[in-house]
Amino acid sequence: IFTMYKSLLLLFLLFANSAYANIEEIINRLQPYFPNISAEQINESQLDGFYEVIITEPRIEVMYISSDARYVLQGTVTDLVTMSNLSEIRINATRKQILDNIDENSKIVFKAVNEQYIVHVFTDVDCPFCAKLHNNMAEMNSLGITIKYLASPLEQLHPQAQSAMEKIWCAENRNLALHNYKIQRILPVSEDCENPVAQQLAISEQLGVYSTPSIFLEDGTNIPGYKEPEELLQNIKQTLAQ
Repeated sequence: IFTMYKSLLLLFLLFANSAYANIEEIINRLQPYFPNISAEQINESQLDGFYEVIITEPRIEVMYISSDARYVLQGTVTDLVTMSNLSEIRINATRKQILDNIDENSKIVFKAVNEQYIVHVFTDVDCPFCAKLHNNMAEMNSLGITIKYLASPLEQLHPQAQSAMEKIWCAENRNLALHNYKIQRILPVSEDCENPVAQQLAISEQLGVYSTPSIFLEDGTNIPGYKEPEELLQNIKQTLAQ
């Protein structure tokens, strides 16, 4: 029995060392393209003979690389049995993790009394469709949807948006300041402060936000663009039911 356990332990160690060697080779092969890549970004995948690699800079991407670090698969990978998009599932999980790790105190939250769903919305206060979405806040909240705003000022379209958003995030009552600016274009008089606007903008770029509003559901699914409240509710229910 001792000999059998010793043999099994030896096989386990050989396998572990082999897997570690493969990951080291993968890191060496990918580092010229992704200098900050680490072992934590490389996992076993559902594809035989391939590892899954999660790239988070400059934006989230999933690729698959052969165990000998020679071949790379990029783009959509679909399981034809379950008809699920393996790449999208992993990207959404990574987005969710990033959003969940953002300090809650840095978000501007309009909470539903009967909260059933939570969505994160990257917003630009000078974006007309962002104002249109915000104008539906009471109806979205009444449908059980809590909105958590994050900053994504688009400088090329709205050069003054970032400074306006910094003023809003530094206001004593950020919810009121955001509401007043979106609806009435009233900018609060607030002192400069340490604020998360630039950091949240960087996160939005990492998540692939190129226009606003950009809505993220609880599972990390991204719904770009304006949605009517009932349409948003149906999108949420359909996505989370899958």
